[in-house]
Amino acid sequence: MNWCIKARTDTPTTKLVLFILSNYADEQGSCYPSEKNLSDVVGVSDRQIRRCLKWLIDNNFIRSLARKGTSNRYFLCMDVDDHRGMDMNTHTVRTPMSTNTKDNTKDIYSDEFSKFWTIYPRKVGKFPAAKSFATARKTASFKKIMESLVSFAELNKHTEEKFIPHAQTWLNQKRFEDVVIINKNSANTLAG
Repeated sequence: MNWCIKARTDTPTTKLVLFILSNYADEQGSCYPSEKNLSDVVGVSDRQIRRCLKWLIDNNFIRSLARKGTSNRYFLCMDVDDHRGMDMNTHTVRTPMSTNTKDNTKDIYSDEFSKFWTIYPRKVGKFPAAKSFATARKTASFKKIMESLVSFAELNKHTEEKFIPHAQTWLNQKRFEDVVIINKNSANTLAG
C-alpha cells in the first residue's frame, strides 16, 4: 500500500484502481479481479476500468496475463525482479458454475398442448402459445378448452387466416370461456 501512496497516476480513478489491485494482491503481488468487480468497487463503468488498467500497464505499474475463460491476472510491478521466477504462461481452466443444462422448451410442449396445437386453426407463435396454454390450464380444464377450441375451429374453418387470432391471444383472453353454438343448419351463433 505504501508503494501505491507514492505512485503518480494520470487520474484519481486510476490511482484508486491501483489501490484496489494492491489490496487484492497476494504475497507474490498478483491478483485476478474481474473488470466488472473492479467497476462495482470503484463505482465507474467497465470501460473506465479498462482505460485505467491500460494506463497502468502502459506505464509499468502492473503487468497483465490474459487467462482463458476467466478474468486476467494482474501483477504489481513494485520490483520487476519479484516476478521473473514465476511461470507466466499458466492458464487455469475455469469450471462453469451453472448446472442449468436442461432444455426447457421440451417441457413446455406437453401432450395436451400438442393436441391443442394440432386443432388450432392458425399456426403462429407456438412457444408463446404453449406458455399461455400452461397458464390457462391452471384455471380451466383441458376438456373445456378443447371443446371450445373444436367449436372455434369449426366456426372459423372458412375464415381467412389473418382474421383468426393467434393461439396465445385466444388463450390469454380466455376465449375458451365463450360459448359457441353451432346450429345443424350451419348457421353459427356466438353467445356469451
